[in-house]
Amino acid sequence: MIFRALARTFAALHVVFALFVMLGGLLVLRWPWLLWLHILAILWAAATLSLDLGCPLTAWEKFCLRRSGIEPYEEGFVVHYLGRAHLTGKGSQLFHITLGVGAIVLNVIIYTFIKR
Repeated sequence: MIFRALARTFAALHVVFALFVMLGGLLVLRWPWLLWLHILAILWAAATLSLDLGCPLTAWEKFCLRRSGIEPYEEGFVVHYLGRAHLTGKGSQLFHITLGVGAIVLNVIIYTFIKR
C-alpha cells in the first residue's frame, strides 16, 4: 500500500516538474531567484528528452509499482502518460525531441518578454 502511494507521489512530482519546465518562466516573473533553478530544469529536461537518458523519477515510480505488486509500464513517463499507444520507435524518439526543443523555445519566448 505504501509503495503504491509512493508511486503516485513520484508520478505527481513528475507532472509538477514538467509543468515547472514548461511554464516556470512565468514564475520567474514573480520570483526572480528561481531563474537559475528553472534554467537547470530546462536543460535537464531537454537533455533527458532529446538524448533519451531517462528520468530518475520514472525509475523510482516503476520501482515502487513493482514493490506494490503492479507491473510497471514499459515505456517512459512521457510516452506512457502523454503518448499512450500512439507512439512507438522513431515516433516516440521524435516526440521526445520535439518536447525537449519545444520546452527550450517556449522558455526563450517567455524570457524574451521578461527581459523587456
